[in-house]
Amino acid sequence: MLTGALAHVKWFTDPAAHPTQYQLLLTPPVLAAFAIALAATAVAWWIQHHIAEPAVFRGLERFAAATPLALRLHVGVALVWAALAGLLFVPALHVERDEFGATVLGLEALVGVLIGVGLLTRLAAALLALLGVIAMIPFTFESVLEQVHLLGIAAFLFLVGPGSLSLDRRRGVKPPFRGDEVPLAALTLLRVAMGFGIAYGALTEKLLDPPLGLALLAARPEINVFRGFGVGDPVLVYTAGVVELVIGIVILSGQLTRPVIAIGAVIFTVTLVEFGWLELLGHLPYYGIMFTLFIAPEADAWHVRRALRPAA
Repeated sequence: MLTGALAHVKWFTDPAAHPTQYQLLLTPPVLAAFAIALAATAVAWWIQHHIAEPAVFRGLERFAAATPLALRLHVGVALVWAALAGLLFVPALHVERDEFGATVLGLEALVGVLIGVGLLTRLAAALLALLGVIAMIPFTFESVLEQVHLLGIAAFLFLVGPGSLSLDRRRGVKPPFRGDEVPLAALTLLRVAMGFGIAYGALTEKLLDPPLGLALLAARPEINVFRGFGVGDPVLVYTAGVVELVIGIVILSGQLTRPVIAIGAVIFTVTLVEFGWLELLGHLPYYGIMFTLFIAPEADAWHVRRALRPAA
């Protein structure tokens, strides 16, 4: 896709040389991007309320019980992998190998293992959220806020628990929450965190920081395969930002979650061709969220409520 290879610019371009220009927020190009995103949301609302979703997709909700395991494996592998590579969460956050850094990486690896095997899952979810707070010490608030999707994962696992295939279930751990509202709250928090993270990344990496995207295209000119057709680098950066903003805001709205998640998955996968294993590492938690929301975008079906209601 035209904008796919610009999904996460900061992972491969030093953001320190190109700080986010928040003063651009009220400029015509950025306001136009928000207008396009809101118009797309209105169209998505109309489609969702006037066109029935194919039954085959609604049938996926019967597999909602598999979503906690899928989410755990994706984030667990990503955290352990990142810790071994000396990273906190994503390729942009390099951790120094000093005493503090070793502690952070060790905690990250521990959280990844616990979440992956489903042991002390709610404690591990709380520690995952705490890692985001700790990250503000060596990194910036902006760089941590860009990883807000991990907070959504932490909230989901804390509320729903690890699922049936977990050591916690074998240990007979009793969940602190058992109400019927838990699946709705967990899926909503996961979706909102995902949507906000994508929309915020569209702003900080592209719409409010065009030089950052241009620097990546200057270093990797092969990314803009449409340059020969008159699509300049500034146009590509702006278009990528608009597309990501639209995806993020539509996901936030809760409209047409399945189709929009599918489009996002394609965009996130296209980047793997150019950037390889580091891109895969950063995207693993996103894939876990996308799988979860594609199977169970909301909790209105009894299949989903039964599957995601914490077991006694």
